[in-house]
Amino acid sequence: MRTLIVGAGRIGMHLIQYLSSNEENTLTVIEKKKERCKEVSNKFDATIINEDGSNPEIMKKADASQADLMVVATDDDRVNLAATRQAKREFGVPRVVSVANSPKNKERLKEAGADVVICPVELALRDFENVLSKQRTITLMYRPELDLRVAETNIPLNASMIGKKIHELKLPEKCRVALVSRNDQYVFPDPDVELMSGDQVLLLGDAP
Repeated sequence: MRTLIVGAGRIGMHLIQYLSSNEENTLTVIEKKKERCKEVSNKFDATIINEDGSNPEIMKKADASQADLMVVATDDDRVNLAATRQAKREFGVPRVVSVANSPKNKERLKEAGADVVICPVELALRDFENVLSKQRTITLMYRPELDLRVAETNIPLNASMIGKKIHELKLPEKCRVALVSRNDQYVFPDPDVELMSGDQVLLLGDAP
């Protein structure tokens, strides 16, 4: 399968690693940052194009019309929208998976032609809600004009995140643990703070 990946950031790199594990996949990666291109080159077997993935001439250079799958995963939704639209309308890519960095752009990506839209921020908030029962999750503030939600959660005894450090939660760029309250005290957490049963956690991020 010929796969074209636009964007080799945190999400794109995980996808490159996953897809490269299958020898049947032929990967082409478009990434405008040189250091990321070098990282892909050092770790994976892929054709690398150090250019802007929203440029139709670059898509043509990458043989987008021959791709079976395109994954659009930059950290800029404007680039993702442009690349998705071109993939479908100009190059006829049969399957396009696009990342929405902000939930408000999910519908726009679908309208642009994405077959599947993934929103990491929305998934992160949903994970917190799934792990922490509804009885323990309270929305303290919701600002629809900003797509911002502030939620307070209480970590139960059986939560899978117990013992994990905050940096190990791998939250998206616009989702943060802002405060941890423990034993009637609170801290502004650094990445190495470990979560414990009974912690009250204040979570900020783009609202789904």
